[in-house]
Amino acid sequence: MRYAEAARALEEARAQPGNERDTLLEILEMQGVVAGMLQQPAKARAAFQALLVLEPDHRLTGDYAPRVVTPFFEAKAWVNDQDAALRLEVVPGSREARALAVQVTKDLLGLGRTVRFHLRDGAGWTRQEQPLAEGSASVVMKGERAEWWVQLLDERQAVLTSLGSAAAPLVAQVPGALVPPPVAGKTPAARVAPGSPLRTVAVVCLGLAAGAGAAGGYLGWQSSQARARVTGAAVDESGLTVGLSQREAFALDARARSQGGWANVLFGVAGAAAIAGGTLWVLGAPVTVSVSPGGVAVGGALP
Repeated sequence: MRYAEAARALEEARAQPGNERDTLLEILEMQGVVAGMLQQPAKARAAFQALLVLEPDHRLTGDYAPRVVTPFFEAKAWVNDQDAALRLEVVPGSREARALAVQVTKDLLGLGRTVRFHLRDGAGWTRQEQPLAEGSASVVMKGERAEWWVQLLDERQAVLTSLGSAAAPLVAQVPGALVPPPVAGKTPAARVAPGSPLRTVAVVCLGLAAGAGAAGGYLGWQSSQARARVTGAAVDESGLTVGLSQREAFALDARARSQGGWANVLFGVAGAAAIAGGTLWVLGAPVTVSVSPGGVAVGGALP
């Protein structure tokens, strides 16, 4: 219960260079909890925001009072509303530069500072660190093929996130010819695509798209309602949530995340089915598909 001492100890732990990601997440959660118990909601909210941009699905590991739960759910709502989850992505390198490049595409809190590249050579793994410049960093690829992985670090060299690992590295290879050139004097035979069966499949796909879209919309609405009950719960004069218990808040948050996840899946199914249905409908008439020196040729007429 000595929260002031705990806060100082956590500051010292956070200041240590080179914290691993799991350690960093644990420190940030405890900083938010301690600040909440000390009735420092702004500081608690800031710690929870940093925690949740790194791990949006994180849940508190204990059963805490409203002074802790309230800033946690406020931070979660901010991350969801701003789509603020930190993102690190691979950028295709140029053939000439042979670059292995990554880019931070989402870092609203400005946590990322350095990228640590791990490259495998004949002697094992070697490391190179490059500062972020306009959100990206790169190293030069040696040879025709490279195995590599990366870690995004903050100003204290703590690991924020990573792409790949030593056990499952990324693989880069210099692009080469994908299709052999055609043999002179020979024309590949044309293939005739069937017609009417595609229209039947197209109708099924479009019906699936409509059903999935409607179900996704309903689940999305249910998710929004559950989240609104958490963020809109009544508070007392000191700013503490009194309209919901912690158990109810966690249950509503879990329901909102589950329904939101399923809504996204159904929207994805609806989009894919609509594209497939539209494409199959257009291609419902017989067409010919053949390979020519200039590429792939498609011929025919729509019914």
